[in-house]
Amino acid sequence: MLVVILDRARKTAAQAALKRNLTTDLQDRGRRKIGFPGGSTKARLYTNGAGRLWAAFREPTEVRGVPRYWNAFGAYEPNRPAQSISVEINIATEADDAGVAGFFAEDAQTGALFLMHSGRVGGGRPGISKSAFLVWSKAKLIDVSDGDGGTRSGIVIAKLDDRYLVDNIWQFATSVQNFKDEVRKGTFQRAEIELRIEKFNQYSQEFAGKKRGVRSEVLEYMSYHGAIVQSLYLERSATLLPGEKIFNTKLIDLIVERDGLLSEIYEVKTDTRRQMLYTAVGQILTHSISGPMDVARFLVIPVDEPLPPDLERAITSLGIKLRRFRLRKRAGSCVVELT
Repeated sequence: MLVVILDRARKTAAQAALKRNLTTDLQDRGRRKIGFPGGSTKARLYTNGAGRLWAAFREPTEVRGVPRYWNAFGAYEPNRPAQSISVEINIATEADDAGVAGFFAEDAQTGALFLMHSGRVGGGRPGISKSAFLVWSKAKLIDVSDGDGGTRSGIVIAKLDDRYLVDNIWQFATSVQNFKDEVRKGTFQRAEIELRIEKFNQYSQEFAGKKRGVRSEVLEYMSYHGAIVQSLYLERSATLLPGEKIFNTKLIDLIVERDGLLSEIYEVKTDTRRQMLYTAVGQILTHSISGPMDVARFLVIPVDEPLPPDLERAITSLGIKLRRFRLRKRAGSCVVELT
């Protein structure tokens, strides 16, 4: 299970690791102007070229009374006088502060460190909210222990020593920027989108229950979860019939309703270990019980991982259909192939 890092010295070490690992893979382009709503600043900028991730850092600065590390990311445009920020993943330097979206977490089993984000993205524009971003991006929130009996939810962006650290942060920054662009263009504020957000919040509350941790073996793959669900969403959206609506929630990867009744449910898992499959089957059956008897149930798993024969028989006998996916890394992005 993940645990929020609260100790200042350990946060400092994690921040140093984040910066060190990124700047090892990105080129130093010197001090550049970086713009944001209401002003600009200058900072040393790191990037591997036009149209790719840029990163900038700043020593702890107090903002609205909370000292924080400033970690800014965007898409590098060399001809712009000032680079635009896609997302800031800032970290409170003192005890955990939910008002700062970024945080570090440690895997209690392995000691691995992860960069997390609450999903609350800024932008100062109507229509930009945490629920809206989670609905749009299909990102998965993971419950992280705060060490005091409570939890904090966050998106797993990347493991700090992952060789794909740059790619994973680029994927997250691109997702945030694309979301903001959709809001700016007005395509994410129609009545249908508002209904999806309403359903997201409604189902999240209805199915709220005991929170469980995530197996350490799965954590490194959680940053790709949103991309997999988004691919399923786009595929199924293309075949929606009149009266059908498709959406996701915090606890259910994808739902299709027909005339207001649950008709399909999808659950994505990143491996086929027995405990993972037991959990998936339980989730599918539990969450589909509110629908009619003919709810179509789908389990989506990696294409290259075989199922134990007894579990495959059980899954089939329960009326759960299998879908497969493959992840391909291409030039700093993750491409999802569905079968």
